[in-house]
Amino acid sequence: FVCRKAPGGGGPISLGEMLAGYDHLLNAARRLQWDAETISLQHDRATLSELRAATRSEIMTLVAGFVVAEHAVADELEPFVTAAAELDSDPRARDCFAAQAADERRHARWFDRLAGELFGLDRETAAASAPAAIRELFESDLPAAARALAAAGADPAKLAAAVGLYHVVLEGIAFAVGQEALLQLARDHALDSVADGVARVQSDERWHVGLGVLALQRLGAPLQVRAPA
Repeated sequence: FVCRKAPGGGGPISLGEMLAGYDHLLNAARRLQWDAETISLQHDRATLSELRAATRSEIMTLVAGFVVAEHAVADELEPFVTAAAELDSDPRARDCFAAQAADERRHARWFDRLAGELFGLDRETAAASAPAAIRELFESDLPAAARALAAAGADPAKLAAAVGLYHVVLEGIAFAVGQEALLQLARDHALDSVADGVARVQSDERWHVGLGVLALQRLGAPLQVRAPA
């Protein structure tokens, strides 16, 4: 299994690389760096204005959902970083979670740009336009897991539950489905810059999922995740 290469990225990420150790994940994080501020959206803004209202609405709803999701994860990852430092003797564990947090802040900036420059939405109005299920996942379930993790201190089972929710359920499933839907819409309607940025986000998220799987493997703790409705 090999993850697809992002445009301009430093090469594909194999599943074996994800699980080989923290050094491989940190190398992937460095290789995949990109700037959310430098991708021009001028052409996409003009193209979007010519699309059917229903198509624009579908894209806007996906973007609004990612504004909620990416800000939530950027805000809630600090307990993961702290717990990883306490529970894993390898200091690179903390470095990986910190690198992931930096990625999530970049993703939040990217989706803020899409919402603002393409649809005139700020963070508050984007949140109001996001699906209720996304708001429940990222404004309730994830913060609750982060609070439980922060309160538990060095508890492998709590970290395993939080990683299982975030890295496996949210990033591995919820994010992946939404990103693929947005990427396909962007490609179908010649929104080339949107597609470029979303593909880069996807590549980042794949190494994040690899980090979650590796962390669970090293924790050796039972994985107990409540599947969201």
